[in-house]
Amino acid sequence: MKISYHYAVLSLTFMLSTAAAAQTSDKAFKNMKWRPIGPANMGGRTTDIEGIPGDPSTFYIGGADGGVFKTTNGGVTMTSLFTDQRAYSIGDIAIAPSDHEVIWLGTGEGDPRNSVGYGYGVYRSNDAGKTWQHMGLEKTDRIKRIVVDPTNPDAACVCAMGREWGPNSDRGVFRTVDGGKTWEKVLYIDENTGCSDIVIEWNNPRIMYAGMWTFHRKPWRFDDSGEKTALYKTTDAGKTWAKISHKNGLPDKPMARIGLSIAQSQPNTVYLITEYKDGGTLFRSDDRGDSWKLVNSDRELNFRPFYYSDVRVDPSNPEVIYTLSGGLSKSIDGGRTFASIANGQHGDNQGLWIDPKNPNRVLSSDDGGFRVSFDGFKTFQTINNVELSQFYQLFLDNQEPYFLYGGLQDNGTWTGPSNSLHQVGILKRDWKQIAYGDGYYAVPIPGQENEAYANSQGGVIYHVDTKTGNKRTIHPYPNKTGSAGDAIENHKFRFNWDSPIHVSPNDPNTVYTGGNVIFRSRDKGYTWDQISDDLTTNDKSKQKTSGGEIYQDNTAAEFHCTILTIAESPVQKDVIWAGTDDGNIQLTKDGGKTWTNVKSNIVGLPAFSWISKIHASEHEAGTAFVAVDQHRMDDYKAYAFMTTDFGKTWTKINTGLPEDWCYVVRQDPHNPNLLFAGMEHGTFASWDKGKSWSKINNNMPPVSVRDLRVHKRDRDLVAATHGRGLWIMDDIQPLEEFSSIAGKEVTVFPVRTAILWNMYSLIEEQGDQAYRAKNPDYGAYINFHLKSDPKEPITLDITDANGNNVRSLKDTLSKAGINRVVWNLRYDEAERIKHPVAGGWGRPLRPLVTPGTYTATLKANGQTIGTKVIVRGDPRIKLSDQDYQLKTETTLALRNQLSKTHRLINQTDEARRQLTELKQRIKSAGSESGIDQSVEGQIDEASKKLEEFEDERLRRPPPNMGYRQRPRLKDEISELLDAIDEATARPTQPQTGRLLELKQETQDAINQLEQIMKGNVAPINEKVKNLPHVIIEKSDKKM
Repeated sequence: MKISYHYAVLSLTFMLSTAAAAQTSDKAFKNMKWRPIGPANMGGRTTDIEGIPGDPSTFYIGGADGGVFKTTNGGVTMTSLFTDQRAYSIGDIAIAPSDHEVIWLGTGEGDPRNSVGYGYGVYRSNDAGKTWQHMGLEKTDRIKRIVVDPTNPDAACVCAMGREWGPNSDRGVFRTVDGGKTWEKVLYIDENTGCSDIVIEWNNPRIMYAGMWTFHRKPWRFDDSGEKTALYKTTDAGKTWAKISHKNGLPDKPMARIGLSIAQSQPNTVYLITEYKDGGTLFRSDDRGDSWKLVNSDRELNFRPFYYSDVRVDPSNPEVIYTLSGGLSKSIDGGRTFASIANGQHGDNQGLWIDPKNPNRVLSSDDGGFRVSFDGFKTFQTINNVELSQFYQLFLDNQEPYFLYGGLQDNGTWTGPSNSLHQVGILKRDWKQIAYGDGYYAVPIPGQENEAYANSQGGVIYHVDTKTGNKRTIHPYPNKTGSAGDAIENHKFRFNWDSPIHVSPNDPNTVYTGGNVIFRSRDKGYTWDQISDDLTTNDKSKQKTSGGEIYQDNTAAEFHCTILTIAESPVQKDVIWAGTDDGNIQLTKDGGKTWTNVKSNIVGLPAFSWISKIHASEHEAGTAFVAVDQHRMDDYKAYAFMTTDFGKTWTKINTGLPEDWCYVVRQDPHNPNLLFAGMEHGTFASWDKGKSWSKINNNMPPVSVRDLRVHKRDRDLVAATHGRGLWIMDDIQPLEEFSSIAGKEVTVFPVRTAILWNMYSLIEEQGDQAYRAKNPDYGAYINFHLKSDPKEPITLDITDANGNNVRSLKDTLSKAGINRVVWNLRYDEAERIKHPVAGGWGRPLRPLVTPGTYTATLKANGQTIGTKVIVRGDPRIKLSDQDYQLKTETTLALRNQLSKTHRLINQTDEARRQLTELKQRIKSAGSESGIDQSVEGQIDEASKKLEEFEDERLRRPPPNMGYRQRPRLKDEISELLDAIDEATARPTQPQTGRLLELKQETQDAINQLEQIMKGNVAPINEKVKNLPHVIIEKSDKKM
């Protein structure tokens, strides 16, 4: 039989040393699967998109932290690649022009904004992305561009930007001529200057241009400094480089980040985009860089140079240019004038590729995903069939099914279901945007789940009615809010780019939000109280304008000395924690009247720590967990701490975590020893309160996990990733009850309540391009652990409260370790037809059970263990227990009639088979046997009667073409059974009346078969006494 869901893992024993237990649990839970649920309505930041010249079916995309996807059917479907490597943030994809099987991949996003991941150097595929090999340069951190020799797939140059948050020497231009086996650093300025762009002449690959860019980033500011920013050129395939002097027409002052493009159809023409103090933007050279002239000074073409500075030239026309900025612009006169194109697309453009063989075919990517145009972007198609969404925060409500809430990088705040209750899965339509902007917090109000708080960058907070879309801005001090455009040193209040919202777990009418102080509202934001003084260091030197000497850029991304996280104890009211971006951890135990900074009590807490998350325990009032993400100070180590005495003392809980950024630590609401950590490259679990950790990514790629939640009622673990949307690990009771397996041959874990959901099936045709995420498997999850491999198949019997058999399952796949079987809340099916007729429609019909308490009895490894299974009705539908019972009684009666009909079909087929064999025996025996040869005619007549009986009465004969043939008894019973079973309702009077008729029709068919056997088959048996008789099992006359 088919098992709906199955886990098989290696054996383990829990009573081990801490280190051994961690190692064992890695194996124990390796097959517990995550379920990605989207959303795919919007993409996330998509850093690159690359096509195959002349092939409209194939292209690749790279996510800022979403890995690599490939399509071979023009985007109808996308295949995820590069899921098993150390890196997942993508900087650039380069396809070797001379061999399209060779793909070079530069990891680490090349746009150093405040919320990006990092890479691990260069990878290469020799089979069009199926497999990958790491080729080194792992310390470059982020790679903006790779260029490949058009005639040699093994010769390439890498444009490495280097570390974002500190100096390092692994930056500049690196060159290989042996496919990445060895590298030579051929262009290097200093440890603060990296490569921002590199381009190569296709017809003369000895000529390349590279932009070198000096920049500095700290948590409180960004400097596009321009100190040593300059343009360089090589004429010997990268061996040596020469700086192009400002005397040739380039600015004689510091320049911002440089972007480059060569007009390949006229390679003496080169374009450069940059900005300088009071000037910019687009320069052009018509003599291969010997001289330059400014052709356009519109700064909108490069609105934020550190984030954009990208220009592309049509490979077949040197006068057609695209610039990538907040919008997409196109020039057809060599850059003198531009027109805004692709209006309606997301914006914040990141990548663009023009097909050299068909320049009207243009692929583009941006902060909202990727697009395809076949007319030079007069029109375009947005392809949003993969989850690339980048979450910052995550919250869950308590609806049934529960909904998830969160904020996305540059894509607002959203909510969507854990289970759509559509049979096709979770669709884009199931998601709803709550508010716009860069999205961060989206927090449902308990008990009022159609209401939520949400915010955008810089602490702009809203109250939203998700049913009507009514959105109120409720900022505590609406003066220069959000991306204000100025420094915050003179602002009355300071709000972080990602300011916290916290609804009190003790009073759903109370909400907190944090700037540099904490505000509290008890009337949904109509009024606010300030319940703290400044909880930060208030360091004025870290509140200056950002951007550098060339331009100003104050979006709130660098606003500093602010509160990042707020957590009130669910156990004790008025115990509130607050963490800041400058290292303070503040605690009040009286609702904000007094505050204590406990940071000095934490041994090993770095100076100026970024207190990413504080989690207040649901088990103990004095217990809290702190995750510190210190990468903004160029410190990549994991920091996590725990207190059990209101912050007086602290314990490090990072032993066993990799050297990677730690964003969040959450405690399981049922097992206080079970912790989960979200890190830059995965999710980890600890069963001993942080003394040791095990990675539980399993089928989740190594994506950045920014937040984690455990749904208390449903016991699901949910991960918010910053590049691949939301992922759910359904029913983690095996993780929570891990210790119960100690010393036992067989352990059956408690079964969570199952619900008889009425699944919606009527929906338009989806097609292969539509995004469909998987719903949880329908039914009751029976999780069990086996100490050793079973020697015989495992059986699982479901019985009702009276001990009657409901369902019998047999499992031959289970192994030592943790396994799962999902019972789909249905009875056993009708007796099967042994020789079904091909064609037609239909499926095995198993009636649904009624709400109630059932017992699942597992037999394995010589042991028999029973466990309770509670089944509830659909909470959306009011149906009495009596009506549920009437429905099930009716469907079971129909199933029994169907079994009788199938048995009749099997008996008829068997009689016909025996008659055919008997006729062959008589022919073989010949006249010498003494058998009257006329019996052959009787056999033919009996066979014909049986065939007519089956075809006319029991089932549609071949070719079984559905409604092209009238329904027979089998079809009538099946259709009525299906009609009653699919509705969560009592059967109608006509339906129960029809059941009585079908019972009589079934009995009539039984009688008819008996008549044929007596009148036609029995005489044959009399004539062939010395040969095997035609005998069938006697029909059951009970109706």
